Amino acid sequence: MKKQITRRDQNMITRPNHSVCLIAILFLGVTTGESLEGSEPVVPVIKDGKTQVIPEFKDPESWIRHDLWVETEFDSDGDGKPDRMHVGVTRPSQTETAGLKLPVIYISSPYFGGSPSKSRDYFWDVRHELGERPKARKPVPIERKGERTIISTALVKEWVHHGYVVVHSSSPGTGLSQGCPTIGGDNESLAPKAVIDWLNGRATGYSEIDGGNKVHAHWSTCNGHLI
Repeated sequence: MKKQITRRDQNMITRPNHSVCLIAILFLGVTTGESLEGSEPVVPVIKDGKTQVIPEFKDPESWIRHDLWVETEFDSDGDGKPDRMHVGVTRPSQTETAGLKLPVIYISSPYFGGSPSKSRDYFWDVRHELGERPKARKPVPIERKGERTIISTALVKEWVHHGYVVVHSSSPGTGLSQGCPTIGGDNESLAPKAVIDWLNGRATGYSEIDGGNKVHAHWSTCNGHLI
């Protein structure tokens, strides 16, 4: 799928093979705006309780893809500034051209930025006398997956043409997110909370990891629950 964000778009916004722990949020509800061309607005169709494929949403070349950083309420890396989480958005172009607001499928994971090898060559050797310094281990190579604006393609092909916006975010200290990674720390849950707050207009998103213009989720319906 082709990157669709342009300088004009940014100005208009103003501003693994692992046991992966994912957080997925579905924001329900649809709001339509006036079509700029004066034609009937395109809206999602629900039949027998299921969203249907919308022909106008099927072409990946027309989808808008952009990234941003959402500011959190914690500072896990101790630099004196709130950590910002890297967020990627994929949405139908009608959310920009026709004022269409759509439900959101949101996924957060620490593995989007790549993960280390499972080879024991990179583990600490625990076979040594108690109190002795263990042998040095090999540096763990981590190859970053994807490119900027494309944190992940998970669920994109399955849901955008059904009339959803798909949002991904990298956990603290992974990918292009700021902060330090932890296991079970408060920041692991406060990070996706910040993104959910941003989707509901309660947190601030920025176009850059430091500084930058404010970015608003004007295409989100703002009604949500956990799935």
